[in-house]
Amino acid sequence: MIEEADFVIAGGGSAGCVMASRLSEDSSNRVVLLEAGAPTDKLLITVPAGMQSVVASPDTNWFYATEPDPSAKGRQIFLFSGKGLGGGSAINGMVYIRGTRYDYDQWAASGCTGWSWDEVLPFFKRSEDFDGPESEWHGKGGPLGVSQLRTIHPLAYSFMDACREVGMRQVEDYCAGDIDGTFVNFATQRGGNRCSTAEGFLKPVLNRPNLKVITGATVDRILFEGTRARGVRFIHDGAEREIRVTREVIVCAGTMQSPGILMRSGVGPGSHLREHGIDVVADRDGVGKNLHEHPSLPNSRQVDMATYNVRNNPFRLAAEGLKYILARRGWLTTCAVHAMAHVRSSPDLEYPDIKYQMLPFWNHQNVQAYFGPDGPVPDSTRTCGITIGVNLMTPNSRGQILLRDTDPLSRPLIDFRLYDDPADLERMRKGLKIANDIFAAPSLAKHVTGPAYPPDPGQSDEDWDDQLRSCSATGLHPVGTCRMGGDEDSVVDPQLRVRGVDGLRVADCSIVPVLPSANTNAPAIMIGERCADFIRGNRR
Repeated sequence: MIEEADFVIAGGGSAGCVMASRLSEDSSNRVVLLEAGAPTDKLLITVPAGMQSVVASPDTNWFYATEPDPSAKGRQIFLFSGKGLGGGSAINGMVYIRGTRYDYDQWAASGCTGWSWDEVLPFFKRSEDFDGPESEWHGKGGPLGVSQLRTIHPLAYSFMDACREVGMRQVEDYCAGDIDGTFVNFATQRGGNRCSTAEGFLKPVLNRPNLKVITGATVDRILFEGTRARGVRFIHDGAEREIRVTREVIVCAGTMQSPGILMRSGVGPGSHLREHGIDVVADRDGVGKNLHEHPSLPNSRQVDMATYNVRNNPFRLAAEGLKYILARRGWLTTCAVHAMAHVRSSPDLEYPDIKYQMLPFWNHQNVQAYFGPDGPVPDSTRTCGITIGVNLMTPNSRGQILLRDTDPLSRPLIDFRLYDDPADLERMRKGLKIANDIFAAPSLAKHVTGPAYPPDPGQSDEDWDDQLRSCSATGLHPVGTCRMGGDEDSVVDPQLRVRGVDGLRVADCSIVPVLPSANTNAPAIMIGERCADFIRGNRR
């Protein structure tokens, strides 16, 4: 086992794999990447349609559960999070979206110097190997495959036509920072296969002699000498091990795990740490705070043509298998979302705050849980359906992460508060009503053959809000628990250095101050690129 390194990266997810690849480009850097999960080179991860299987496996999904949430009828909300090299990029829906110019300009305006749209765009492009036409908004030749969809369900076009019929516009390239309208999304794929950060960034460089990747390694804590990070303690093969660090530790364990690593190390709210018998190295009250997410509710309908949840025809399965093997085409190459749209819940908003995702399959697990096994929910393996997922992009509600105990193998205590701010309910309610308008527009209505799931709740706002509290899930995009900012209350500064200590950074979606209007994989990769550049710039 390695005893000393220049850089230790705690967490091999979307950002961690980027960090390991970029820092080890300099052969004088000794880099160690620690990942609690396993390698993610399985066929079901490589084949895009295998997503349903890998998401359902505890080998590749942490399956976090919140504490009972009083803002969601006392329910526990279950959260997917990638476990293994590549993290979420190895199990997610493969949607590639960055957010808006407004999102990042707001970060910069709030004190995150260097994080405006114009300043982060080069780091999005640096990662990218886009298979579309040359464009000022896209990169070529980067480690991350970004592809136009190779197979698009016909109802995705009907969805976009319906969006235009209710007043939205067509967006030509949403990666230009403007998502106001409807469009077919891109996917993190290369040649019809999933391209996780493990596949794109890490796999090609595993033979570098200065890079060591240790899987099955659960990080316990960072070891300090005074306030200087000097090592990492982790559990591997059932034993405690330590690596001494000569330069920096970079925590990339994600929104749910990064604050726990900091707190077990003595960096966090002093009173909470003392409750658990942890010596305080830096009293940082913001660690674990500012947890927020995209509230989400799937809205499904039965339709008049085959969708991807109905796969029990052996002839169709054989045909799709041949398409994939011979040409990397067909539904085996599909990502979860085939088209998207963004709209304002109120005309006085400067930018859209509601997102719609068109999924060519049923997605009603939360509704089924609400109504029970005998409720009005069809058998999704035999009934063709599509889903418009309704998501609030800019929630006001905030939760927090706390330590359950000091055991690194314990799950964090997740106090979510999904609808803590009533304004979030109001905007989601408006978003659901617009989704109903999209389904009722002529281009989509002609394909709808069955009722809504969940059923329309009634006429009153209270009925709609009750359904939202009862059925909502999340967009699986948690951020914010190690907030970046220019103020002293922030956890990390704009160069991602943890305040109050030296030699320690955080680089993952936990640093995000305010959610972008996007799925978070592309922003996480950009954050990894940005952090690596900060470190290399400091060394130069």
